[in-house]
Amino acid sequence: MSSGSKVSVDEGVDPEGSSSSLTSVKVHRLKGIKDGQYSNPVFKKLSVINGEINRMPREELISKLGELKLDSRGVTDVLKKRLKTYYREKKLTKAHVPTPKKSLPEFLMVIDFEATCEENNDNYDHEIIEFPVILVCVESKQVVDEFHSYCKPRINPQLSEFCVQLTGITQDKVDSAEEFPKVLRRMEDWMKSHELGAKNKFAVLTDGPWDMSRFMYHQCRQNKITYPRWGGKWINLRKAYSNFYQCRRTKLNDMLENLGMTFEGHLHSGLDDSRNIARIAIRLAEDGCELKVNEYLHYDRNENAFKSKHITPDSPKGSTSEEELNQSMDGLHLTNDGAANETEEVDDLLEYYRIQRS
Repeated sequence: MSSGSKVSVDEGVDPEGSSSSLTSVKVHRLKGIKDGQYSNPVFKKLSVINGEINRMPREELISKLGELKLDSRGVTDVLKKRLKTYYREKKLTKAHVPTPKKSLPEFLMVIDFEATCEENNDNYDHEIIEFPVILVCVESKQVVDEFHSYCKPRINPQLSEFCVQLTGITQDKVDSAEEFPKVLRRMEDWMKSHELGAKNKFAVLTDGPWDMSRFMYHQCRQNKITYPRWGGKWINLRKAYSNFYQCRRTKLNDMLENLGMTFEGHLHSGLDDSRNIARIAIRLAEDGCELKVNEYLHYDRNENAFKSKHITPDSPKGSTSEEELNQSMDGLHLTNDGAANETEEVDDLLEYYRIQRS
């Protein structure tokens, strides 16, 4: 579910980011060039190949991908990126060029909440009524498990007709459900069963910033429970998609269409939305995209805006007093670990060669 948000979201290193982040990126590139990281002749060959791919018409791209037994579905930009990734991996492997090891998640927790809503009411107090999670193994590029539960709303227990029609969630489903704190507890027990955060590294993945920065955040405030630490940073799929395929950010259905896929299930069903988001994430991984955290919550001390506390799935559950909650909120600073130090991906390897030569 998408909505505007008053919660500040920091986006890590991004082409639209701050000048300090861009300076950091330039330093990393120059260091790599100085150390001879891109001096291997294979990079010059790859730049020539990329140039040839850029000039290929769509029919030729489809034919070449079919010849290589690669997926030929998707718009032209997607096909070009897929073919470039194939040759890059093939040429670098053949030339025995070592690739830098990057700290990437082993699993993705794909989340897409549904919440109470009213038509044309921007000040409505949303409550989460559907809590789905799709667990994707990055290595196998497959869905390995699902968690799903409805939640009983407390502030507005009666669903609006608009909400029922939009989400497909009926009144009896939420009436018979547990309230959000108990559902969150069960979900974190489910996380423990997969050793997420303990043995297995994972990242939350959502379609936009709203699920974690607005719905999860405000739900925890409403229930007077601490904001879960695992939800403090996430992968914004729209951003990862647009950065990887070098296209504008777009909505779920358009991303599917651009990849040659169609939506499966009921739109605005949290579970079906999450499954389709997972399909896009898997396709991105198959095409060579390194899915990594690109957004996180940030505490703005000037506006005194963010008030929550880090907790882990092993932390004690349950409500706290208002005084304890306010005290715990004051120190919030959910950071994007390491994101500010990661180099920006450069699609055209010719850029490396030109900078090195100059």
